[in-house]
Amino acid sequence: MSTVPGLDVSYWQAEIDWKPVHTAGARFVFVKATEGLAYTDSTFADNWAGARASGLLRGAYCFFHPNQDAQQQAERFIRTIRDREDDPELPCCIDLEVTDGVPNKKIISGVKTWLDEVEQWLGRRPMIYSGVSFLETCFTEQGQPPSWSRDYPLWLGWFPSKYLVGMSPLMPRGWRAWTFWQYSGKGRIDGIGTDVDLDLFNGTAEQLAAFAGGQSPAAVSKTHVVAVGETLLSIATKYQISVHELAAANPQLARVGDKLDIPGQVSAPPTPLRTHTVKAGDTLYAIAKKHGTTISALVARNGIPNPDLIQVGQVLVLA
Repeated sequence: MSTVPGLDVSYWQAEIDWKPVHTAGARFVFVKATEGLAYTDSTFADNWAGARASGLLRGAYCFFHPNQDAQQQAERFIRTIRDREDDPELPCCIDLEVTDGVPNKKIISGVKTWLDEVEQWLGRRPMIYSGVSFLETCFTEQGQPPSWSRDYPLWLGWFPSKYLVGMSPLMPRGWRAWTFWQYSGKGRIDGIGTDVDLDLFNGTAEQLAAFAGGQSPAAVSKTHVVAVGETLLSIATKYQISVHELAAANPQLARVGDKLDIPGQVSAPPTPLRTHTVKAGDTLYAIAKKHGTTISALVARNGIPNPDLIQVGQVLVLA
């Protein structure tokens, strides 16, 4: 299994010397941007600029509070990201760690609102970050994650008692594959004087670069028909995955003739969304001409009620 090392940071790491971080081998970072409705991480701007200058691929995340308005949390996050002169290379992410006493149904509804809002404005599908326990107990409907959750890349938090190179994380029930794995909360790396979260990308450096370019290494369901004499161990070995990963994706008993989902396979990347941010003086005609599309296609794709009225800063998805 190929992986690429990285990390995630917030104000807890205080000042960071980013050049040694890159020299030590990290190739990507997720940077905390906002939390809830009222907090912007005080180190976000410096971390965002420093990581870019050192050559790390970057994504930003929002620590989500289910008891606060989801759309307003998304809007605050979007404003914070757009205040930067440069866009993230990796997808943005919603960080799910607390319930705030809110029931599962409301948590799930709020998360979907946040995801939809951020995707609409940034033109790219976000990721979901959470730990195994939270996903299994607080992000389920009738014991399973919402059906739409499989459409989003997963950044999984799970800390083994001892990390060994080549191991895979414990997968939460109902989730088939992980894109990023936060495997330590007490890592050490040159350039950072405190403990830091360490992460892995599930793939090669080339796949990470493609992912950063807007191409998603989306997990697809590859199936295996159980034959006479096969066991979970023999099937897992065949596909170079762990027995636990196979069992988590297939909680039913494996009998001869059953079709098993094989997690963690990577598909050819889909075409990424192309967007245009409206600037002063832009018209739909000029935008359509520039990008080789039509006014009617732009209107239909973006639900524009009045083709003569578009707003500066509005993000249009190109047909």
